Amino acid sequence: MKTLVATFALAVLAGCASSASSSPGASRPFRGKPHVIPGTVEVEDFDEGGEGVAYHDKEPENLEKKHPPYRPSGVDLEWREAASGKYNLGWTRPGEWLLYSVDVKEAGTYRIDMHVAVKGPGGTFRLEFGGIDRTGPVKIPDTGGWENLKPFSHEGVKLAAGPQVMKLVLEAPGERGSIGDIDYFKFTRTGP
Repeated sequence: MKTLVATFALAVLAGCASSASSSPGASRPFRGKPHVIPGTVEVEDFDEGGEGVAYHDKEPENLEKKHPPYRPSGVDLEWREAASGKYNLGWTRPGEWLLYSVDVKEAGTYRIDMHVAVKGPGGTFRLEFGGIDRTGPVKIPDTGGWENLKPFSHEGVKLAAGPQVMKLVLEAPGERGSIGDIDYFKFTRTGP
């Protein structure tokens, strides 16, 4: 177990060092356990470590007012009955980011399924693994309203095996200034 934690610590440091928009420091896996890929990464279960270490959010407090909050942080985690874990990432703005310690069990090409919501054309995000952009810009489609979480997929994501840090980078705003609400990322291996 200590070896696995040390490996993740090195992966986190490597991911931060190779990505210019990350701040120095080492985040830790949420609740001490990395997310396994293939599998589902709940967006609200980002790494532990605080502002500038595990995430960057433009507002210092969570804009969701439901109490108690899912977890104390400045990340805008919105309570939503329809969300898979009852929370999703909301109030997303360009320049914000979150880190996730992951363990990719098998190298290959992956499809990412997700639930998203936005009113009007959404913005773009990307996913980096070990500081390398693996998705390119992903544009969130109009779901007909903020209350409408709908399925959406992104194909052809090539991942290397092993412990690494996934970074969700919120890039460009949509028509209403936000990128869009994101519930989860489900990774399914589709090829070599």
